[in-house]
Amino acid sequence: MSEPGEREKLTETIKETDPLVFDKLSECLKGGGVIVYPTETLYGIGCLAFDREACRRIVRIKQRSGGEGLIVLVSDEEMLDRHFHVPGDLLERYSRSQKPLTLILHPKSVFPQEVSGGRDSVAARISTSPFAKEILRRVGEPVTSTSANISGRGNSNRFADIRRDFPSGIDVIVDSGNLPPSMGSAIVNLTTTSPEIIREGDLSVTEIEKILHG
Repeated sequence: MSEPGEREKLTETIKETDPLVFDKLSECLKGGGVIVYPTETLYGIGCLAFDREACRRIVRIKQRSGGEGLIVLVSDEEMLDRHFHVPGDLLERYSRSQKPLTLILHPKSVFPQEVSGGRDSVAARISTSPFAKEILRRVGEPVTSTSANISGRGNSNRFADIRRDFPSGIDVIVDSGNLPPSMGSAIVNLTTTSPEIIREGDLSVTEIEKILHG
């Protein structure tokens, strides 16, 4: 969805196997663009997480109120530690886990309100997707990864559904076909007195506890 007077651009599609896909996506993101790309769970809508105008575009595209915040992906332990406060013992276990677990953390860096939802915390995840990791490596900073759907509608892992829902407004959509079924990442709040499981997603409570406590 565009602002009044803003002309929507038809969405471009690129195959995941295109040899220029990462050049295209990194150029788009660095230029303030918005993409849809495959992650370890679902298709995500991405922009550079420090680009406030691009984050505002995502809120408009998803038809959100803006108070929910946006999950951000990081490439590795170093990038997570650079931008967020994470307990040292957990940081090592988490980076080794290779599980889709999103952590709500106090940030070291200043993220736009559209990312934090106006709170003093941000939801972040080390991506385990080789495709997403390469995007993150190319741009060198966190990228948003909110589910590729209109707010209030169910998530979909089918490329045809994503393409139908976003004929315009997105700069580039990556065609990775149909992704494996997913309930999304688990989410744990680490800003509370004790860790609080917000959503189990694709993990069991036992798997989450093992990452948190070893």
